[in-house]
Amino acid sequence: MNVQRLADLQGIIDVMPTPVFVKNRAHRIILLNESACELFGHSREVMLSSSDYDLFPAEQAEVFHAADDRVFSLDTFDEVEEQVTNAVHCVRTVITRKKKVEIGGEELLVAVVTDVTAYREAEARSRYLALHDVLTGLPNRMLLNERIDQELLRASRRESQAALIYIDLDRFKEVNDSMGHQAGDELIRQFAERLTAIVRASDTVARLGGDEFAILLHDAGDGVQSDEICNRVLAAARRPFMIEQGQAHVGASLGIAHLGSGMADRAELHRRADVALYQAKREGRGCFRIFSDELDARIQARRALETDLRCALAAGDQLKIDYQPLLSARDDRVMALEALVRWDHPRLGRLTPADFLDVAEESGLIVPLGEWVLERACATMAKWPDVSLAVNISPGQLSSDALVERVLKILDRTGFDPTRLQLEVTEHAILDMEGAVETLKELRATGIKLVLDDFGTGYSSLSHLQKIEIDKVKIDRSFVAEMSLLGGSSAIVQAVATLGSSLGISVTAEGVETEEQRAFLRALGCEELQGYLLSRPMNENETGTYMERSTAASQAA
Repeated sequence: MNVQRLADLQGIIDVMPTPVFVKNRAHRIILLNESACELFGHSREVMLSSSDYDLFPAEQAEVFHAADDRVFSLDTFDEVEEQVTNAVHCVRTVITRKKKVEIGGEELLVAVVTDVTAYREAEARSRYLALHDVLTGLPNRMLLNERIDQELLRASRRESQAALIYIDLDRFKEVNDSMGHQAGDELIRQFAERLTAIVRASDTVARLGGDEFAILLHDAGDGVQSDEICNRVLAAARRPFMIEQGQAHVGASLGIAHLGSGMADRAELHRRADVALYQAKREGRGCFRIFSDELDARIQARRALETDLRCALAAGDQLKIDYQPLLSARDDRVMALEALVRWDHPRLGRLTPADFLDVAEESGLIVPLGEWVLERACATMAKWPDVSLAVNISPGQLSSDALVERVLKILDRTGFDPTRLQLEVTEHAILDMEGAVETLKELRATGIKLVLDDFGTGYSSLSHLQKIEIDKVKIDRSFVAEMSLLGGSSAIVQAVATLGSSLGISVTAEGVETEEQRAFLRALGCEELQGYLLSRPMNENETGTYMERSTAASQAA
């Protein structure tokens, strides 16, 4: 080629910021600009007259030569993204555009190169962040879903043994609250490492958010393997976590859903794992449960009951209150009426608290339900000013905000005397909840009486009597039912009655169903009795009639 022409072309490409080079049919570089020298890391002197095999690894040079031959033979425009290794062995990602030209009767190949390494790295980083949890580096829900979709695709061609495990840390909030969020983050990181060490490389460990994780087992076999993995996860969660602030202790609850035949919905697999996890939490945590159709039916029924309860609270016409008297053991005088909520369900019939209170607790509906019972009962009890009202306070109410303020507002609206109100709380509620003792002390300071219900079934009954000033204890019906003159329950009842007398605390025995029980409880010193022998729970009208008869009998005596 004419030297002047080459000089003219060189002048043109030298002002271009993009790497440009020109090759001849022998695959030799005859022209290139400074940008190309910078990209490839070689001087102009080294690159001129060099072939790809002189400059790049053999596997790359072979690809480059094939592309050149294709452009020369087909006289076509070629554009390809490829990897190029420069003089310092740094791999760059580039887009190379090649075109055959004819200059001075000679066929040449002009190549323009765009370095897109930074763009691709940014894209890769962006995709990584989009698919991974920042704190742990684990796959997030989006990447987990992609891999679930892959399992579903495989399952459509052959039987899949995949399983999805949901994991929720127990008591993690306590670590955050007591040690701070930095400690909580470190615990999450350590737990993520433990999970990764448990599973195989083909499995996926994901963090769904907060203290929630998931494991997708690629091949769960006949279920034995998933059980083993769950037991190892439970053990890993129970081991102490060493953090800067000291040791932290948590646990875990797990739910398993196997990829069943014919399942084509990722959302359904997630739902099943969530249902199984929900059951594990309901059954005390620190365990795993496996999804089944029977379990699903029970959970769906509970959720339907929750929906119905919300509607019942909003409408206000299905919920009723029955009243059961507490009688003086000495003269059968009515000392108090206990308010017991009932639900006239349009489909299931009359439901007692045992049928729906746990649903109310779990859903948070126990707070508005408890307030409805208290207000309705206080308004009703205005008819019988000489009788106290006993109302149960659930753990959910006791842990809710501003309980004392809300109770006092109800008493103010209804004009009910606080000294006539007896709030019954179980030992377990005091034992399991922080702040419960202080809340109860605030309530008692207003004149409200405190009753320890189901006494004797907790873990440290005597310590509870020391923590707060209790006005009354109710001996659990299980002791009364098993009581006999020679039985161990009799000794327990007698001990409680003696303890109450020595501490100045009234003692009530509930579940009294026989004359023998009543006589024996009287002899032991129980001051109040409650049970079917004395009166079953009655609706408001029946209670009015009962109270009229009771008042008349007292006046006649």
